[in-house]
Amino acid sequence: MTSFLRAIAVFLVMASASPAWSIGFQYFSLPDDNGRPIEVGIWYPSASQEKQTTVGMISQTVALDGAVEGSGLPTVIFSHGNGGWYGDRSDSATLLAQHGFVAVSLTYPGDNYKDRSDGVRRQMTSRPIVTSQVLDYMLTSWSGRGHLDQSKIGFYGFSAGGYTGLLELGGVPDWTVFAEHCAEYQSEMTCSVGGANHLSSAQTATLTSSTWHHDPRIKAAVLVSPGYGFAFDPKSLRTIGVPIELWGGSLDENVPFASNVAYLKNYLPNVVAVHDVPNARHYSFLKPCSEALKAKSMETCSDAPGFDRAAFQRSLNEDLLAFFQKELLVKAQ
Repeated sequence: MTSFLRAIAVFLVMASASPAWSIGFQYFSLPDDNGRPIEVGIWYPSASQEKQTTVGMISQTVALDGAVEGSGLPTVIFSHGNGGWYGDRSDSATLLAQHGFVAVSLTYPGDNYKDRSDGVRRQMTSRPIVTSQVLDYMLTSWSGRGHLDQSKIGFYGFSAGGYTGLLELGGVPDWTVFAEHCAEYQSEMTCSVGGANHLSSAQTATLTSSTWHHDPRIKAAVLVSPGYGFAFDPKSLRTIGVPIELWGGSLDENVPFASNVAYLKNYLPNVVAVHDVPNARHYSFLKPCSEALKAKSMETCSDAPGFDRAAFQRSLNEDLLAFFQKELLVKAQ
């Protein structure tokens, strides 16, 4: 990086302390290939007046349907984990929008908190297709598309969302490894709940490489506790040249660090940072729970003693902003 670009990078990080924009927000749905709604939220820079509002189950201070401000804006798309929803990282999306990014997040039909009707194989094959469908909409149909730089696309994925990102970036899974893997890592969620048995079935083994949808428009990615990381063929991982940041938790039993994050680090050629978060469990990477959610799901909301989820989330969001500023803005100069 030249001294000029280093100066730009320093400026951008310093500027992150003082947001320049109001936050615009749009909420709507698109039909998937079966006509089911894909719930979509978009956060973006705006000069319109913000007001407290509740829409799409999120209470926030935004300019609802406000005018988009800026030009050449980068886009970051968010992919939630199994049983999640588009609001899982609304705090991250808000921060990015304040600093000149367009953040778009979706809820996967058949794999969300209120509808898990899709089988594992359908979830795993359709997720990247649905993700790219939303990107297609953003770049070709969204009312604010003229404000976007279509060459600056970032991706954030948690758990199954991390798996989705690996597929989009060019990874190809090899389900034949499940039997051997689960013999060694019996407590890993996909092994303990039986998903591995389904994914290693003869029917799944016949899926061709063309099954796995890739999207070369994505230029940088943050993958957090990426599910099924161990199952990706090393040859396909070595073809992924975009900058990637990997995150995992030292106490994550659902997606163990050693068999997923550490495995991916060995084969992905452009990993710019690896974060092994001390005392973080799997769901420590989600926002702090509301009191209502705590009453419904202790597993999702509980952390190891002494782990401050709120403080960690602030640090994570600051890192996300710095990463995407560097990879989508500074390096594009």
